[in-house]
Amino acid sequence: MFRCVRFSLVIAGGYLLACCGKSPAPENGAVPAPTAEPFRIASVFPPGPGQEKVLSSCGSCHSVVCAASGQKSAERWESIKTGHMDKMTGVSVADLNAMFRYLAANFNDSKPEPKIPAELMQQGCTPF
Repeated sequence: MFRCVRFSLVIAGGYLLACCGKSPAPENGAVPAPTAEPFRIASVFPPGPGQEKVLSSCGSCHSVVCAASGQKSAERWESIKTGHMDKMTGVSVADLNAMFRYLAANFNDSKPEPKIPAELMQQGCTPF
């Protein structure tokens, strides 16, 4: 019977914690540090024509954050687009043009490079 009472108390305590939305205080009295907001890939890519296509297409061959790293000149973006034409057969020419207009406008050599967590860059980027 003692086990049943203890089990009931544990269940009731868990229920109260779940209902209150609070976890018990640490035994040493320390207050846990607030958790940082998780990184969202979309936060690197500002809204605009071509954004959705970039987010849905570029990651099929390499990490999508590669497109936002290493700010490139307009000429370099054009060269990259030319090199991607044969690789992106499922993307229309109009969509490809919109994607690279978006990339050239938002990730060029006159803008600061966005802050991207190192672990996302470690996934590897195709050399551009």
